[in-house]
Amino acid sequence: NTRAPHAPKPSKVTYYYDPDIGDFYYGQGHPMKPHRVRLAHCLVTRYDLWRHLDIVRPRPARKCDLVAFHSPDYVDFLRAVSPGNQEELSAALKQFSVAGDCPIFDRMYQYCQIYAGASIGAAMQLNYGRADIAINWSGGMHHAKKAEASGFCYINDIVLAVLELLKVHTRVLYVDIDVHH
Repeated sequence: NTRAPHAPKPSKVTYYYDPDIGDFYYGQGHPMKPHRVRLAHCLVTRYDLWRHLDIVRPRPARKCDLVAFHSPDYVDFLRAVSPGNQEELSAALKQFSVAGDCPIFDRMYQYCQIYAGASIGAAMQLNYGRADIAINWSGGMHHAKKAEASGFCYINDIVLAVLELLKVHTRVLYVDIDVHH
C-alpha cells in the first residue's frame, strides 16, 4: 500500500464513451459537433487518463427509458423521422419543434439513444455505488422538453438521469454549466 495512512481513498470514476458518437452530423454550418466528444476522448487516451477510469460503452436507451420523461408520441416520432421522410412528416416536425437548430439528420434517434443511455447508465453507477464520479461528455442535452426539441437537444438526458438518481436519493443537486458566450 503506497497511500499515506490518512490519505483519502481514490475515487472510482466511470467514464461513458461510445466510439460511434463522433460519426453523427447535424449538418453543414451547424455549431453542434458530436465529433468533439471523440476529440475529448483522444485527449483522455493521449494523456493516459484512461488508466484511472472504468471506461464503459453505454447501452442505448430504450423507448421505455425515454418515456420516463418524454411523451410516447414524441419518442415514436424521433424514432420514425429521417432526412428521407421528413417532408411527409412536416406537420409532426412543427408539432415537436424539430427544425432550425434541431435539424433532422441520419441516425438521429440512435444518437439520442447513445447519449441518453450513457447518462442513465452513469446515474445507475452512482446509485449502485459502483462509481463515485460518472462522466458522459456526450450528454447534457438539457433543452429538450417533454414533447419538443429545443436548443440542439432532442432527448433530455439530464432529466432522465435525475429521475434515475431520485430512485435512490431524496434530493439531487443539478448544476448547469452550459457554455453560452
